[in-house]
Amino acid sequence: MNKNLQGKRSLTSPITRLFKSPLCRNHNAETGNLTDTQLKERLTSVQSKIQEVKKEIEELKAGGYMEAELQVHIDKLHEYNEIKDVGQMVLGRIAVIEGLQTKDLYQRYGLDIKD
Repeated sequence: MNKNLQGKRSLTSPITRLFKSPLCRNHNAETGNLTDTQLKERLTSVQSKIQEVKKEIEELKAGGYMEAELQVHIDKLHEYNEIKDVGQMVLGRIAVIEGLQTKDLYQRYGLDIKD
C-alpha cells in the first residue's frame, strides 16, 4: 500500500458506510411527524385489531380447530406433494422411454390430468 494513503481512508467511502437494507422500515420516519392524538388513535386501532384476531382465534378453537391439528394437515400436504412429484418424474421417464407424451400416460393409467 502506498505510504501516502496509509491511514487516510475516508470514513464516508461507500465501502466503509453501514449497509442500509431496503427491507428495514424506519419507524421514526413513519411516526415522527404524527401528533400525540394521531399516535393514540393508531395505538387504539392496533390494539383493536389485536383483540379482533384474538377473538377469531378463540372462535376457531371453540369450533374444534387446533393448531397442532393444522400442523399435521400441513405435514401431510407436504408429503402428498413430494409423492406426487416422484410420480410425475416416473411418468415423465416412462413417456421418454416409450416416445409418448405424459398426457397419454395419464389416460392409460386412468389419472386425472388436472390432478
